[in-house]
Amino acid sequence: MGSIRQNTAVDHLPVRLIMSLALIAAIISILCGASGWMRTFVAEQQIEYQCRQLEASLRTMVQSGATRDVDEPLAAEGAKRVQQFTVPSSVVFLSFGGNPDPTNQGWFSSELSRYGAAIFYKVQGGSTRVLWFSEESFRFREGLYVDSHWTLHESGHSFILHQGGKYELIFEYVEKNHENFILIHQTDDIE
Repeated sequence: MGSIRQNTAVDHLPVRLIMSLALIAAIISILCGASGWMRTFVAEQQIEYQCRQLEASLRTMVQSGATRDVDEPLAAEGAKRVQQFTVPSSVVFLSFGGNPDPTNQGWFSSELSRYGAAIFYKVQGGSTRVLWFSEESFRFREGLYVDSHWTLHESGHSFILHQGGKYELIFEYVEKNHENFILIHQTDDIE
């Protein structure tokens, strides 16, 4: 009788081994999937945190800052803020003023959304996120360097970053035709 029980135990050993391996494989696949989701979540939170810091800085600039008339090359500078951005390598886009991919087809455009009063961003594996702002205070526009000074594109464009990395952006409070905008450009050797 004792030898029959030992044979049964030996017969169950391969089944238990296969069940244990299957359980370990399931746990590993769940952890791998969760780590991908976690990387996306952390990257989105990193971008949102930096954008919220920018919002606070720009709010004080708009409330207390002077504007520069972009049509007057000799006009005094408007209020400025220099902001450092560390954009994760998994970013698809970070756009000030418009959704560069409204159809989610990967065809980018620099058209403005709602007067340019928003920041749109997307990270690989995530969906497009948006931060809406007051249309009266926050009207983002990409800067254009013309005749030794920064001005606005005639039709208005959003400012878009398509790659991860460290960026230093300048946000200047400007005026054109008695309307106020926040002009954006990267720091460079032009100034």
